[in-house]
Amino acid sequence: MLTEFSQGPVLWQTVAALVIFAAAYLAILIEKWDRTYTALVGAVLMIALGIVPIQKALSGYANWPLVLYIASLFILSALIGQTGVLAYAASGMLRKFRLRPIAVLISVSLLAALVAACFDSLIAVALFVPFLLKTSKMMKITPVPFIISVLISVHIGGAATIMGNLPNRLIAGGGRMTPGQLVLQLAPLVLLLLAVLYLIMWGLYRNKLIVAETYKRELLRLTPSSYLNADRNFVVIGTTVIALTLIALMLHRLLGMQPAYVAAIGAVLALAANYKAVVQTAVKKDYRALWHTFRDMQVLYFLGLFIMAGGLTYSGIAGFFAYRGLEMSQGSVSFLSTLLLWLTGFGSAMMDEVPYITAMMPIVDSIREALEASVQPIWLALIIGSAIGGSATLISSVTNMVAASLSEQEGGGLTQRGYVAVALPVCLILIGVATLYFRLFLV
Repeated sequence: MLTEFSQGPVLWQTVAALVIFAAAYLAILIEKWDRTYTALVGAVLMIALGIVPIQKALSGYANWPLVLYIASLFILSALIGQTGVLAYAASGMLRKFRLRPIAVLISVSLLAALVAACFDSLIAVALFVPFLLKTSKMMKITPVPFIISVLISVHIGGAATIMGNLPNRLIAGGGRMTPGQLVLQLAPLVLLLLAVLYLIMWGLYRNKLIVAETYKRELLRLTPSSYLNADRNFVVIGTTVIALTLIALMLHRLLGMQPAYVAAIGAVLALAANYKAVVQTAVKKDYRALWHTFRDMQVLYFLGLFIMAGGLTYSGIAGFFAYRGLEMSQGSVSFLSTLLLWLTGFGSAMMDEVPYITAMMPIVDSIREALEASVQPIWLALIIGSAIGGSATLISSVTNMVAASLSEQEGGGLTQRGYVAVALPVCLILIGVATLYFRLFLV
């Protein structure tokens, strides 16, 4: 029964949780209504119907430090765009690669994967998505292929280390695996998956991402410095503050500070550097514009999604499907690993990867106690499955949601349908490659 895994709701509430989440997911997918309001309505229904208690929703599933972190990254990203430094760097890179978009796509994606592995996938997105939006705008081509490639890259690259993706920290941070074991076991697979990804992207887009000759001449006539903001003090101070903030985020463990607070302090200082624009906005008293700016940060959207995903976990749905899938294995670690690779890929694609992994961890812990064999391949399957599945849709992970919101702010044209049409088939190929690798080398 579903209620075996529930933390409170009765059966009708559990079914209602599934219906609400599915309806909200479909509404976000077809993009007929504003996704912020869709997510908020879904979250309010979850609370109003008693599916998840309001205290649990607001204190447990609404991850406030993460929301603060995301909002701060949005502010930093917007301000670095206003300095013109991104456009300056993009212009220089385009000249270096002689305006070859496919070379830019692969090189930046690989760099993003490396940053995600060494530091954090959200930092990688905050660094590279605004840069790619600016680059594609200069070339007068769609940024969608660039963003798809970067998002899949940061998820896969982040799977190789304990620092990269949040599921890695949840699993390895609980003493289930050492950072060294994680790198040793998964680095070869991660490199293989990245190679397959870039081969696919090259095949799909090498003849589609073409810069018109008129735009080439126009771009080459402009010097990189012409893109910088006229207020040079803001450029220097703002860029310095943001650069120091990013460095502090990478070193936050050594500093003993949560990333959310580091990012928030950096955002406040960066806003202070741009005080002229802030004062102008305050004088105008344009509250409608302020509301639209706040809504574009997608804070309410994230809160709604977190609460809905938490409702699925609280009602027992995630645990039910996971446990029933595990029952099919009859204790075989090899079969379990393959099954969980696909189950986790599918589950992470349908809901935020973090609640799914959180629901799976106690189940795998129970299996570890019941089996005499090592269950390390199962943990590896969870990590790779969540990385690939978390790349499949724009609501599979916080990283993707942030990228989608950044794109929306810049009018990047990234839609859920457009993203899924490319990313989902690519992810199916990648999970097939991962399955073969697991069968040959890890189980």
